Amino acid sequence: MKAMLFAAAAATTLALAACGGGEPEKPAEPAPAADAAPATPEPVAVAAAPTGPAAMPEPTDIAAYMKARHENYEMLGKNMKVLQDNFQAETPDMAAATAAAVNVKAFADAMGAWFPAGTGPDSGIESEAKANIWTDRATFDAALTKLQTESGKLAAATDAAAFKAQFPATGGSCKNCHDTFREEKKDQ
Repeated sequence: MKAMLFAAAAATTLALAACGGGEPEKPAEPAPAADAAPATPEPVAVAAAPTGPAAMPEPTDIAAYMKARHENYEMLGKNMKVLQDNFQAETPDMAAATAAAVNVKAFADAMGAWFPAGTGPDSGIESEAKANIWTDRATFDAALTKLQTESGKLAAATDAAAFKAQFPATGGSCKNCHDTFREEKKDQ
């Protein structure tokens, strides 16, 4: 069971690295002295809580539309980072995790409309969105439905155990879209 949880945590961490919002790891803190009392684990704190999706402009200005879509995905990545940090914490900050999970669900519910015709690679504007979003829309919509379902379950988690049990499935559904529908920038 521990091996399965470790594998799920490792896979989720790798998946979330693709969602952006990654900061360099902080160096490990020195081990406490042998005679020191064990410290009470601190919940993960969030300096400025990430928000949900911003309203999308009309797709008449393709460049502005694609920039707004990208900015929404950047904010989604920040929410996923909060979730990842809390998943890895011994004692998650459930207020921060719940807020981020609700935001991720809002992003998942909104993003199906973020890919109108003309806003992909054929626009001539640099984009990480692969053409198969438009050419294989049924597969994209199915993957999006999976993300909506899994993020809904995560947003409904009311305690640390439920959160930690559901997060790998939500992260995996996010990774599935990255693997299938996102063209990573060459310099990343």
